[in-house]
Amino acid sequence: MKPLFLVRLSLPDYVTLTGAGITLCALYAALSGHAWLSMSLLFLAMLADALDGKVARYFGRERAFGRYLDGFCDMLLYLIAPALLFYLSGYRGGWSLFSMLMIVCGSIRLSRFNESGNITHNRALAYRGMPVFWSLFILGGWKVLNLLVSDVISALLLSLALALFSFAMILDRPFFKFSSLNAIVGLCFGGVALFGLLHLGGVDG
Repeated sequence: MKPLFLVRLSLPDYVTLTGAGITLCALYAALSGHAWLSMSLLFLAMLADALDGKVARYFGRERAFGRYLDGFCDMLLYLIAPALLFYLSGYRGGWSLFSMLMIVCGSIRLSRFNESGNITHNRALAYRGMPVFWSLFILGGWKVLNLLVSDVISALLLSLALALFSFAMILDRPFFKFSSLNAIVGLCFGGVALFGLLHLGGVDG
């Protein structure tokens, strides 16, 4: 009997799509004026992104489709969503060129990853090119910094960070890959908690 759908989804794919759903909720929160809530949700989505590969390896369900699906969802989570939050937070006009640069270089980085996957460096898994998920840490650091310094200074610092980040993403060098699940969960839930508390505290985001 001919299959009804294009592909049969596996458990890792559902984890990936759960992250995509959380990312869409984050985008809705951002467009509704809740920047801190949006960022809290993005860090929750990052946890789903970190887990899908581990689930795939644990159950022996690694396949090309899952890597491509993950790449498309990563573009939404780590490139489109941060660029939108930058824009909604006042980083616009000529500054937006740096957000565009991040998206272009990040797209190249993700396409390369879909082709080759992780690499081995010093007998451990590593990334080729700086991974795109660092965009959320740049976003989070900038949003907090924005509470402390003037708009011009924060825009200059963000532009420098995005330029360096964009260059590093397409650099043919190994970059550290987190292997400890506890470290990954801790970082993600730390972001969820920090930005969730800022949202609940009514801090102007």
